Amino acid sequence: MKKLFLELCIILALIACKDEKKEVAQATTKPVVKIGVLYPLSGDGASLGEAGKATANMFFEEFNRQPHKFDYEVIFEDNQNELSKQAILARKLIDANKADVLITAMSNFGAVVSPLAEQHKVMHVSVATDPTVANGKYNIITSSDPAGEAELLYTQLKKRGAENIDIIVMNATGSQTMLDYFQTKVKNGQDLKIGQIYHVNPDEKDFRTMLIKIKENNPDYIVAFLFMPVIDVFMKQYQESGINIPVTGIETFTYLQNREWAEGVWYVDAASATDDFITKYRAKTGKTSTDYAEYMDFALQMITFGYEGAGTTDKEKVINYIQDNSAGQITAVGQITTEPDGILNGQPVIKKIINGEPVIVKE
Repeated sequence: MKKLFLELCIILALIACKDEKKEVAQATTKPVVKIGVLYPLSGDGASLGEAGKATANMFFEEFNRQPHKFDYEVIFEDNQNELSKQAILARKLIDANKADVLITAMSNFGAVVSPLAEQHKVMHVSVATDPTVANGKYNIITSSDPAGEAELLYTQLKKRGAENIDIIVMNATGSQTMLDYFQTKVKNGQDLKIGQIYHVNPDEKDFRTMLIKIKENNPDYIVAFLFMPVIDVFMKQYQESGINIPVTGIETFTYLQNREWAEGVWYVDAASATDDFITKYRAKTGKTSTDYAEYMDFALQMITFGYEGAGTTDKEKVINYIQDNSAGQITAVGQITTEPDGILNGQPVIKKIINGEPVIVKE
């Protein structure tokens, strides 16, 4: 009898212990926020994706050391820098992976995802310049203030004595947005003439005839609103042409894969990484150039800031919290400002390619 009683006590103790562990596990389990990232991990622009992935790992290594209300899972999809893949991969993240948030880079890629985010009520944070990417309830852009970039480019051109310029612009929403802001500024200035504007497709392979025409026009500057992969094609042929007309642009040369072709070129760039971020990023990756990794950190900070601050998985409340409380926040690109309709801005800077790296300069 005593033996049976003892066995019963042991069984009851084991059940109680199991139930207690179950209760503890339930109490400590946090809701998981799934973040789907659409970045190029191969092909043209792979450096952008690699930098973004390294930054996401670095961000959550640090974030997870602090108390937090939610856990976060990051899922990367490789769009190979091909616009045709963007919608398919976005739907995969939404339908198969049940992503709560999507992160995209570059305006033309963000523009594909924005309507899908609205349709499926998925929060979308895009590293973009085109304000239309932020249209709707669920879209936010972490921008560098394209109006401010255009203003800075204009003042720098005037400072350097430019009176006539030719412009080359890629047929993409981000490039066109920059051109629109810049043309507005030039019109208001009345003292900088735009000679010719050349529109090119993202797959343009031959700029030689265009460069001959530009040489004949003899502007003071060539202003390039070009991004990968076409910027590498242009700069290679620009160097081969022997043309001595200086070139500049907005953000353009940070995307250049072979920066030796732009050695010494100054240009306007998006809000740049803080010294603190650069130090951490270099220690983590060993790389000197961040390849806009700071904007992945910026996006993740805003996402976690919104979820942790709102204390809910209700996406509209999370977005409202970001919109209402993020102004003045210190991020990987410095202090930010908030505009209506989900636009978060950093402060643009002047950079120059020095020894193959984009370096901030005070001019």
